[in-house]
Amino acid sequence: MVQQATIQLMDKSKYQEASLDLLQNLINDYIQSSTKIGQQVDWNYERASFPYSLSNKKLDEQDALYLKSNDSRYNHFVVSIQDDKHIIITLLPNSTYGDKGKANELCRYLAQKIEGKLELFNKRIMYFYKR
Repeated sequence: MVQQATIQLMDKSKYQEASLDLLQNLINDYIQSSTKIGQQVDWNYERASFPYSLSNKKLDEQDALYLKSNDSRYNHFVVSIQDDKHIIITLLPNSTYGDKGKANELCRYLAQKIEGKLELFNKRIMYFYKR
């Protein structure tokens, strides 16, 4: 299941240049917010909402964030940057439908925080920037 979703930074986006550090910080914010939700409801929500470990990896000669899960329902996917204006979320050949669902959630979160244009895996487009 090799599929890609794309977040494009626009002229009115909050950030004008994407970097792996920015993405890593935003993903860490996502994890922290799910941790806070878990504390409020007295349940280990962060493990259910984001069952991945985050690491840096080379993918086709470019740096990327590799998200790997130890949960049996999930496998892995990759977040990379293309020409400083496009964030690419890639489902790898043995990614599961669970990975696709979590990647969709993460795409929407990142696009909302960045205020960009999101093209989902099914080619639908969502706009999060001021037009």
